[in-house]
Amino acid sequence: MDTDWCDWLAEGLIGNGCQYLSIALLEGTETVQKRVQIAAERLNYPLISDQTISEKIGYEVALTYSYGRKRSALFTHGFSLPVAMDPLMSSIYTGVAGGFVIITLDSTPPLPYSSHCDPVSLAMFAKMPALELAKFSDLPNGLKQAFTLSEKYETPVMLHLDTKIPKGTYTYHAKGGRKRKTDFEKNPARWAATPRFRFLLHKKLNQRLKKIADAETRDLIHVAEADDRRLGIICNHANLTLVAPWAEKHKASILSVAMPFPLSVRSITPFIEAHETVVVIEDRFPTIQFQLPQREKVLGRWNAPLFRQVFTWDKKSMVQALKTLKESKDSTKIFPEFQGETKASTHVPLSNVLEHLKAKGDPFVLVADKTPLTVGLPVDHFVSRGGAISVAAGFDHAGAPGATVLGITDSSAFLHYGMQATVNAIYNTSRVKCLLLIRPEHADILRSFLGNMEHVETIAFNPSAKNALKKLKAPASRAITFYILSMEEAA
Repeated sequence: MDTDWCDWLAEGLIGNGCQYLSIALLEGTETVQKRVQIAAERLNYPLISDQTISEKIGYEVALTYSYGRKRSALFTHGFSLPVAMDPLMSSIYTGVAGGFVIITLDSTPPLPYSSHCDPVSLAMFAKMPALELAKFSDLPNGLKQAFTLSEKYETPVMLHLDTKIPKGTYTYHAKGGRKRKTDFEKNPARWAATPRFRFLLHKKLNQRLKKIADAETRDLIHVAEADDRRLGIICNHANLTLVAPWAEKHKASILSVAMPFPLSVRSITPFIEAHETVVVIEDRFPTIQFQLPQREKVLGRWNAPLFRQVFTWDKKSMVQALKTLKESKDSTKIFPEFQGETKASTHVPLSNVLEHLKAKGDPFVLVADKTPLTVGLPVDHFVSRGGAISVAAGFDHAGAPGATVLGITDSSAFLHYGMQATVNAIYNTSRVKCLLLIRPEHADILRSFLGNMEHVETIAFNPSAKNALKKLKAPASRAITFYILSMEEAA
C-alpha cells in the first residue's frame, strides 16, 4: 500500500493534539504506525499508536480516550468499517467528550478483497457527520476541522480519504498540539443510557445534525460559478480534481461539497435553481443526491443509469459522462446495461481440487464464508463471514452420517469473527476441518495465534500438489484442523 501521505497524517494528528491512534488497516499498518511514531518522538509528543486486528476493538479503545476528554482517532479501510458498527452506533447516541475522528481510507481502484462498502453513506445511515478531502496535503487542516467539529458538538466525526486524490509534496513543519489529562465525568443518564434515555438522546441527535447543517456546512461548500448556466456540477471533494479541469474548459459551474453529510440543503438549492441541468458526481452511493429534496430534478446515481454503472469515477469515465450530458445524448447508451456483479474465482488450482472432491462422490459438504476471496469457488453453501467454522461445528454435533464438512474462509474473516467460532468449537468438543486462505499481512499474527493452541493442528496446503486431495481426506489428529494456504498458492 502506498504510504506517501503518512507524514501529512502524522502532522495532522500531532498538530491537533491527538493522543491516541488505533490503526486497523492490516496491510500497511506497520508502516503507518512507524511513520506516526517517528514524528511523535521527534516532537516529544505523547501520541500512542496501536495496531489492532479488529475495527470493533480499535473503535472501542479509541472511543474510551474521547470519553476522558482526550482527542483520539481510528484509522481504517472504509470497506471494513461495518465491523465496528456496534460501538459506532452506540457512540452516535451517547456522543463523546473529547474529539474523536474516524479516518477511513478507500483505494482507487478498489482492493481485490474490498466489500465495496461506501463509508460516507454508512456515516449518513449512522447519523455521523462526514468530511472529505480534495488532496492529502489538506490532512492537517481537515483533521483540525474534524476534531473541532467533534468537540463542539460532542459527536464522532468521519474524515474520508480516497487514494485517487493528489498527494502533494510534504514539507515538514509540524508542531505538537495541546496535551490533555484524562477527565471522565460520570453521567449514567448518558454513558449508561437505558432505552428511555436513548430515546431522548436520539431527539438531541437530530437537533445536533440540524445545527451542524445550518451552522457548519456553509463553510464547507465551495462554488465556482461560470457565465454559462446550462450545466452545473455538484461533486464531492474526492472528485474535485477530476471535475475542475473539464468544467473550466467547458464553462460549467461547480459546487464542491467538503461535508457530504449532513448537507446544508438551503445552501445548495440556489445553485440547483440557477442552472438548466445539474448533475451530481459522487462515488459508490448517492449520499449527496439522496439528501436533496428535489433529487429527481438532478441527474446522478439515484436516477441516471449512466452514473450507476461507474463504481468510482476516473478521468475517462467522468469526461465521457459529462461530455454526453453536455451534448444531450442518451445517457443510457454510454455504459452497458447493469446485470449485477458476477465474479469467477481467480483461485484456479483450489477450485480444481474442490471440483475433484465433488466429482468423485466423496461425502464432503463445502461451506464457505462469503468474502471477496472465496466468491466463485465451487461450494455447496455460502454463509456470513466467520460462519463457516460454526456451521462445520454444527454439522459435527448434528452427526450427519458419513459426511465431512470442509469450511473455507480467509484470514480477514477469521480474525474478525472466526476466532470466536474456533474457541467455541474447542469448548464444545467439536471436530472441524477448515481451509484458511492467508493474506500476507496476516501470516505472522495467525502463526502466533494458532501455533500456540493445544487443540489446533495446522497443515501447510498446496492445491497444486499431487497429494492435495489425500491431505484433505486424511483423518485429523486434533479437534480443529486448519489447512493453511497463501493467496499466491491458492491462485
